[in-house]
Amino acid sequence: MADRRPREEKTSFLVGVRLDKGDGHRRVSRGKDFVAMGGTKDGHDHLRETVAEISDEVKRRGRAMSDVEKEEFAEILDKVSGKLGPARE
Repeated sequence: MADRRPREEKTSFLVGVRLDKGDGHRRVSRGKDFVAMGGTKDGHDHLRETVAEISDEVKRRGRAMSDVEKEEFAEILDKVSGKLGPARE
């Protein structure tokens, strides 16, 4: 018997995690399609900028995160990394 439930819409969510030595604070920043967690203040700020910029670049391309294939994601990550520079600390 076939499954007659309607198909759920495909969604994707970008998660960034910093595992550097923290200062005891729990930092979490959320956007519509991303979350950034962890790190020192400076490290977390850089992570948040990075995932937000990735999200923005996906939108500039007229795409949804769920539509981006891994090759295109790698290209976007490379572009964003070049723009923002290496992680601080």
